[in-house]
Order: sequence, then structure tokens, then C-alpha cells
Amino acid sequence: MLYRKFFTFLVVLFLSSPAAIADVSVAYVDTARLLQDAPQVAQIKESIRTEFNAQDQRLVVMQKQIRELEEQLARGTGLTTEQQQQLQNGISVRKLKFKHARDELEQNKQLRFSEEEEHFSRILYEVIIQVAQDRKLDLVIQSGVSWVSPRIDITQTVLERLQAMMDEKN
Repeated sequence: MLYRKFFTFLVVLFLSSPAAIADVSVAYVDTARLLQDAPQVAQIKESIRTEFNAQDQRLVVMQKQIRELEEQLARGTGLTTEQQQQLQNGISVRKLKFKHARDELEQNKQLRFSEEEEHFSRILYEVIIQVAQDRKLDLVIQSGVSWVSPRIDITQTVLERLQAMMDEKN
């Protein structure tokens, strides 16, 4: 945080000189949009969905079994009070197991997504640098900006490069 404040201070100091303003080319990139709209992110999400599909299906089966037991309890025909209590206890245990399994699965999915997102962030950084070098930019700002003129927003260019990378890969 301190580093970002110091960097912002240096940028403001540097850009406050009229001579410096004439020679500096600045651009902005919306990394949040890139992390949302990049085709690589969609591919990561699909990959994770596929990776955890079997576990998702087990949760669906568990949930169906709980519903069936709840329906059996609701009907209650031919069940003694003791059997109803055992069934209720069994349902409660299954619900706890289901909740635990669902929470664990969500944590595992989130961990995998974070790992993949970290890897993609490195690629994204390299693409932003390539665009900046191609356009001979002096400064690319990513965050902490209140307003940006569309004239200096390079987000779409970066998205197009990321799409081209996906097209080359496929």
C-alpha cells in the first residue's frame, strides 16, 4: 500500500512538469474487466467445472437421497415413533455431511481458480507490457483511477491480443 502511494506521488510529481507532460505517453488498462472478459478466464472456469464434475454429481446424488428420506418421513405411513426419530436423525446426519462436502468442494474449486488466475495474471502482465512497448507508452496505469478518457484506455487492445492468443492455441 505504501509502495502504491509512493508510486502515485512520483507519477503526479513527474506529470506536474509541463515539459514532462509533452513527452510522456500514458495509457490505462482495466484489469478487472480483463479478468472478467478474457477468453482465458472462461476457459479456466470451464476447465475447473470439468475437473470437479464428478464431485458435483456426488453432491446431486446426496441431495436427492436426502429429499427422498424427507418425503418418506413426511408420509410417515407405517413408521413407529422410534423409526421416525431414527429417520430424522439419519436425515440430519446426511444434511451435515452434504453441507461439509459442498463447502469443501467450493473451497477446492476456489483454490484451483486462484491458482489458475495467478498464472493467468502473469500472462496478462506480459501482454500489457507488449502492448505498451508496441505503442511506445511510458506509463500504463491499472487501478486507483477515478476517471479515464477512452482515448488512453488500452483495455480493448489487450483483450484482442488475449483473444488472438486463444485463437492461436486452438
